[in-house]
Amino acid sequence: MTPDVRTRTGPRQARALATREAILEAAAHEFAAEGYHAASLSKIVERSGVTKGAQYFHFSSKEAMALAVVEAMERRFPDFLDAFLDRGADVLTTAVHLAVGIADLLGDEVCCRAGMRVVSEGALGPERTPWPYRYWEDVFVDLLGRARDEGLLRADVDSRELARTVVALGHGHRVVSTATAGLADLRERAVASWELILGCVAAPAWLEAWHGAGGMATVPVGITVPARDGGG
Repeated sequence: MTPDVRTRTGPRQARALATREAILEAAAHEFAAEGYHAASLSKIVERSGVTKGAQYFHFSSKEAMALAVVEAMERRFPDFLDAFLDRGADVLTTAVHLAVGIADLLGDEVCCRAGMRVVSEGALGPERTPWPYRYWEDVFVDLLGRARDEGLLRADVDSRELARTVVALGHGHRVVSTATAGLADLRERAVASWELILGCVAAPAWLEAWHGAGGMATVPVGITVPARDGGG
């Protein structure tokens, strides 16, 4: 009797996926901690618990690992965004919650932290470097533009420039917090900056309602967003 190929390949495929995920997670930790150029392949092998041969079977080079980490981050962002859009808050509240949530995401999820460091170092070429910043800038241009149209921002606020400032502040906080506190105070920095921003740009009626409801204390901590199938 011919053996059932599905019976033989199922567990084999599962083991291969588990091995790949172990290598990818180890690579993400190494990239996040050391950066792409200083990352050690031997340390990735050691952390992953797989053989060097298995590593090269799944990833032919350090660049291939970095690409996989960045692609995982790029898949993660839309899922994360959707979780905030689905909460039913007004668009300015959504923008605030999302901005602080991104700080939480980069503090909590090593894949996103590693992906940001890899692209920031230009390890995958100049065309990849601006992607995360442009992605979030487009998101905040949309959210804050709608907030202005709905009268949630002061009439003299340029929502596009505000969106650019929000993304630049987020990037700056990540760099400084990484260097000075290992990202331990990233959320705190994001919350403090939004306290200042809202005092300058929010419409008075919205701001009064925001403070009446609890203000920044209402921003959720660590929203759990499951990764979609095929993540990695």
